Amino acid sequence: MERQLKELGKKIIDCKYDLAKKIDEVRVQHGENPSPLTDFVKEIRGELFSYFGEALYDDFKVSEERFIKWGKKNGELAVQYEVPLDTALSSTRFYRIVLWEFIRNEIKNEQFSVETVLKAASIIDPFLDETVHAFSVAYVENNNRVLGLAREAIEELSVPVVRLTRSIAVLPLVGTIDTHRSKLIMETSLQKCMELQVEHLFIDLSGVPVIDTMVAHNLFKVINSLKLLGVKVTLSGMRPELAQTVVSLGISFEGFSIAGNLYQELEAMGIGPQTK
Repeated sequence: MERQLKELGKKIIDCKYDLAKKIDEVRVQHGENPSPLTDFVKEIRGELFSYFGEALYDDFKVSEERFIKWGKKNGELAVQYEVPLDTALSSTRFYRIVLWEFIRNEIKNEQFSVETVLKAASIIDPFLDETVHAFSVAYVENNNRVLGLAREAIEELSVPVVRLTRSIAVLPLVGTIDTHRSKLIMETSLQKCMELQVEHLFIDLSGVPVIDTMVAHNLFKVINSLKLLGVKVTLSGMRPELAQTVVSLGISFEGFSIAGNLYQELEAMGIGPQTK
């Protein structure tokens, strides 16, 4: 049996690139579009088939760490090349299909014993399962990391403190403000005003459709925090609904000013390209 396993393992190693190409044929048979078989893709596939061949040739010298490393590396690559998770996971099953189709053909040609086939299965299947698991974990972790970076970038853009003059800046808010975003507004506006040494900040709310009671409360906490930093605050574009919410909360308008229209207010202050 050991001799037959070695023989089978060597055949897999020798045919690793043929098996790599076979994957695309199987994909077509299952109604999927084949991926371009570049040299890079062929090497990746051939590497895994080679590991399986080596495992059959001498399973005592092959560590599952090699399969886990392959799964992690290719899970990261799948995210990098923006391959959807369902497509990526679907492709892993084709390795099993191609490999066992090859083994079945070899069994017919070489008359391998049942014990040899069972032993081969006991070696190949656990390694393949470990590979798929490592691939899935790496894909999810890296995809979450990429989404996290994208979310951070979007959140940063959603609180744009824009300098108008040396000491005056505007914070135009657009879209729905929930509790999470109101917290982000506080953190970002305080930080940006300190970095830019802003003395007067206009917070424009004309692009905000609705603000609930909790968010209004948090927004005025931002204003109070800015006041503690010595930043004068002017609210512009306040809708009637927001004004009613503010009044119902009993929030004082003391310490900051209200402007109905940002453009007119800035124009009245003489703020333009030449303003210092």
